Amino acid sequence: MRRYLIIFLAVIFSIALFFLTKYILNKLTKNNQIFYSTLVSVIGFCIFILFAFLFLEINSYDPSYSYQPPLLIDGKVKDGNFSK
Repeated sequence: MRRYLIIFLAVIFSIALFFLTKYILNKLTKNNQIFYSTLVSVIGFCIFILFAFLFLEINSYDPSYSYQPPLLIDGKVKDGNFSK
């Protein structure tokens, strides 16, 4: 769920960045303002995704736990478990 929120916020951020860049370039009367706005919004999207995933996913699990999957021993299934 967290990754979908990050992607949604990145899309909203990049759209807002696109229109802000287009507005500023329109005031400066630059040529190719759509190209520059698109380029800035794509770069902004990538940067936002990178930092959001790094910031929000860095502590999403406890690395001290290890998982032992279920095992089949002598025709019986031994349950898996987490251990420190």
